[in-house]
Amino acid sequence: MSTIRFLRTFLVVAHGGSFAAAADRVALTQAAVGVQMRALETELKTVLFERSGRGVVLSDAGRALVAHAEKIIGYYDQMREGLEGEGEIAGTVTVGSIVTAMGLLSNTVVRMKPLYPRLNVRLVMQESSGLARSVQSGELDAAIFVDDSPLERKGMRWTPLYTEPLTVVASSQVAPPGSDFKKLLREQPFLRFDRRTPSGIRIEQTLRKLGLAPQDFLELSSLSAIIELVRQNVGVTIVPHVKNADWANDALLRVLPLPGRPPTRLIGMLEQGKREHITSVIRQHLVQLLAEKSAAPAAR
Repeated sequence: MSTIRFLRTFLVVAHGGSFAAAADRVALTQAAVGVQMRALETELKTVLFERSGRGVVLSDAGRALVAHAEKIIGYYDQMREGLEGEGEIAGTVTVGSIVTAMGLLSNTVVRMKPLYPRLNVRLVMQESSGLARSVQSGELDAAIFVDDSPLERKGMRWTPLYTEPLTVVASSQVAPPGSDFKKLLREQPFLRFDRRTPSGIRIEQTLRKLGLAPQDFLELSSLSAIIELVRQNVGVTIVPHVKNADWANDALLRVLPLPGRPPTRLIGMLEQGKREHITSVIRQHLVQLLAEKSAAPAAR
């Protein structure tokens, strides 16, 4: 924009007192500075300088223009910086997650740090219902949680990421290879996942479909706590097979799949539209990490 450029030169001349001094500072010839100032005077239809033997002196209009020019250039620079920053993967975003997906999310953020050094991702861990509300209220920019029947949320984006099938998990002390999972569920103490959660409801529906009434012993809202109690042979359980958990290779556990196509729970990511240009990049890197983990067993 020529007018902005001319105003910048004008301020240099006004502060330096001569076209020659301004020419050195703006990397122009003295003649070019003179051409710009005459063009500015023509555009503004006023005389900005009074020539003197030693240089130039601001006219009344020139002195009045100094304050206006400084404001105009200041506003222009702020506008340009804002536009340059728009869309840049930088700043701070807050992303929430259920505990079982936090490992994947944390690994994703660590991998992204060298690529986006000006991006700061703050991680928060909550239950699924709380995460959805926090994104809707704007407290979180995005969150990863369980939502088997996602509702359409205006101004937000829901992306399914992966599913986790329900499975029976028992201690290897009471469940040798080939064990009957129904017999285990009938005879062993049952560690139940919280029935107030979507996953707990799905587990209850599965038990009814199988015609099983297990011996309830404890009801917990923490999957990790339930699995640890199973390791200690406190009881057996039905839980979602967490994506990032290697229970099949745990010597203290026995994983027994449910027959047919087992019920699953859906893990997805909800994003606020305001910061989606940043959270979408996090989502893309998370999807890439999931793809790499899925391909890893086939590569061995």
